[in-house]
Amino acid sequence: MKEKLKVESEKLKVQNQNRPLYLISYVSYLAAYCLLLTAFRLLLPSSVFAVDVIELTLKEAVDIAVKENLSLMDEKQNLHISDAEIKVKEGEFDPQFTLQLSESYQKNASPYIYYSTVGEERAFMSGAGIEGKIHTGTKYELKWTNERFKSNSTFLSLNPYYSSGLALTVSQPLLKGMGKEIQESNLNVAKNNLDISRLRLDDKAIQIISDTTKAYWDLLSAREELEVTELSLKLARNLLDEAKARIEAGLLAPVEIYKAEAEVAFREEALLRAKKFISDAEDRLRVTLNLKEWQKGILPVDKPPEPSELPSVESALNTAISIRKELRQASIDKKNKGIIRRFYENQRLPDLNIFGSTGLNGLNSSYSETLDKLSSGRYYSWQVGLSLNIPIENNAAKGNVLKARYDEQKADINLKAIEQKIITEVREAWRSLNLASESIAATKKTRIASGKRLDAEEGRFRVGMATMNDVLKFQEEYTRSLSSEKRAKIDYAKAIVELERVTGTLGQSLFSLH
Repeated sequence: MKEKLKVESEKLKVQNQNRPLYLISYVSYLAAYCLLLTAFRLLLPSSVFAVDVIELTLKEAVDIAVKENLSLMDEKQNLHISDAEIKVKEGEFDPQFTLQLSESYQKNASPYIYYSTVGEERAFMSGAGIEGKIHTGTKYELKWTNERFKSNSTFLSLNPYYSSGLALTVSQPLLKGMGKEIQESNLNVAKNNLDISRLRLDDKAIQIISDTTKAYWDLLSAREELEVTELSLKLARNLLDEAKARIEAGLLAPVEIYKAEAEVAFREEALLRAKKFISDAEDRLRVTLNLKEWQKGILPVDKPPEPSELPSVESALNTAISIRKELRQASIDKKNKGIIRRFYENQRLPDLNIFGSTGLNGLNSSYSETLDKLSSGRYYSWQVGLSLNIPIENNAAKGNVLKARYDEQKADINLKAIEQKIITEVREAWRSLNLASESIAATKKTRIASGKRLDAEEGRFRVGMATMNDVLKFQEEYTRSLSSEKRAKIDYAKAIVELERVTGTLGQSLFSLH
């Protein structure tokens, strides 16, 4: 036996002396892969080797995203801001209480020839009232005033004297600013903006659900790709073991061992790369879910749905046009632009107002008697009139009307463009879903056929009718077809999500966000 090994050793020495230069390249190739493997192990995130794993169903992932996603939280704040803006606009019609207190003193030389003393006057005034505006534009003011006046003048029959008055003043615009629609323009725009904020929140939630679901399937795809890569590595290692056995048996040239070893090293590198892709996919899902457990792995529990009958493209289009949030936002925005246009058209009119006031008065040397006269109704006042203000050029109002009209036209164009965009998105998503459904069956057939070819080629290799390169080629084809089949199922699941997103039906049962 020792003599036989010695002879084989001498043969190997001769072969090594006469070996072609390409053997050196194989060795260099193998060394380079070993270096790459070491680098990958150092650079890979620690989560790849994490022991703790968070198991998530798709529903659990979506629920977490809807509750915890930061961009969705930010959109909720915009909803609260729009709600607060309504209160600001309602404040235009809030009544307000007014209170006034003042005291004055005046000392002057007398203007009369026969009255040379210095004149002194002291007055104390107080007033309280309620004023405001109602939704038709009518302004009102109810005011109660009181005054105590004292002077050293000899011409006053009552000194000091008290006066009191209760007056109601009302004014109503007849042209500019007339009517509830005009007066409530800002309030109606704010209410419509609140509806737009609700729709934007729903639309953002749909996008978050879509992103979460796709990230979930991408992570599952990365894990399935890891399984395929592990299978590919296992096949290469099995072939390497078989090659070693055949070389020892003298049935295979020793140089073939380098091909098998190089392929194992190559697939080990692919395995490390697949693990990195899992970590990347986990991080994308973590960000969407706003998870803090960065060191824990995430394991998707659910599997992609099986292909089912597709809805007609016409049905999908009708659904999208009727419930798509983006289209409803554009429609409300156009409505807002119409409100603003009508408001500015009204502002071009002359400012014509009718006003009137009525009140009760009282005056006496004592405050109590002054109030008695006030309440008696014997002393009163009234006033009625018109006020008119006509701008000469009115360029500001004319410019605002033109701008508002162009904004309304722009909103109408935007509405039509969004409708066109939705139709295009639905048709494209429908075709993608149809293609993904057909791809599952096609990739399955390819995987079965490539598996049979691999089995046949391995059998031919064992009897010496095929080379190692042939086996490695068919191994690669088989694992690639297996990967394509799994990816087709993931693509189908993501295509369903995309079609539901563009039709606006994604996550409808989850909208308790307001």
